[in-house]
Amino acid sequence: MVGLTMTFSREFFFRFFGSYLPPGGIAGINYGLRIMLIPVALFGQAVGTAAFPFMARLVSENKLEEMNRLLNDTLRYLSLVIPFSVLLMVIRHEVVLILYQRGQFDAAATSLTADILIYLLLGTFALAAYTIVPRAYYAVQDTFFPAVYGTGAVLLSIPAYLFGLRFFGAKGVALAVSLSSIFQVWVLYSLWNRRSHNTGSRGVYGFYVKIIFFSILVGVFLAWFKAEFLSSIDATRFSGALVTTVFIGMLFAAILLLAGYGLKIKEITGLVNRLLGKIRRS
Repeated sequence: MVGLTMTFSREFFFRFFGSYLPPGGIAGINYGLRIMLIPVALFGQAVGTAAFPFMARLVSENKLEEMNRLLNDTLRYLSLVIPFSVLLMVIRHEVVLILYQRGQFDAAATSLTADILIYLLLGTFALAAYTIVPRAYYAVQDTFFPAVYGTGAVLLSIPAYLFGLRFFGAKGVALAVSLSSIFQVWVLYSLWNRRSHNTGSRGVYGFYVKIIFFSILVGVFLAWFKAEFLSSIDATRFSGALVTTVFIGMLFAAILLLAGYGLKIKEITGLVNRLLGKIRRS
């Protein structure tokens, strides 16, 4: 229910406030959202759906502490959305060009969508986290509070849309989408922690801070590498954009592997092991 509320409010608000934007504004946000939701679907949807039966079983067995541990571990895993979002920020122009630039979707539309996309990507991790946090309430058979809370949070986000629209246009509406998503999931998780005495939540917050800091460093390095070593590639053409994307993607994967195994970050190594397992089975 809460996930549906967030999805509906996001779609309704960006279209409503987007109607006041210059031509192309709504389309740019819409195309940007499609790209932003790719990592949400890859990380969040499957994980949230898979984790819920285990959460419900642990609650039925009166093992709330273990359920909280599962919730916290899942949120730590979903934090990997952050470095992938930063990767997309660095190659946003190339990704938009590869996916959309053809026919009436010209270079100007690519530039507009790419500029909007960076603000949407700021909230990707929050949308991913929203696939699991409301399920903690559902596991204890409480669907009423998340529904009421979701409605209230949606109403509280209206000033952010108004402010963003007035001062920043399409970028401001995109930023409002991200900020409202972050606010909603943070408050809902905080309220759950108080309710369930989830002492492990401090570790989750700390881990997210570390991942954000790590992702910023990675993003700065990738942007520098792209400017210094790939500037000779014509990224305004499909082939050039594809080559740039592949190079930056491979470099990002190498950095992630080095960080995961070098610093023994189990969330990264676990992701790699699951991917390798799927490859072997296929």
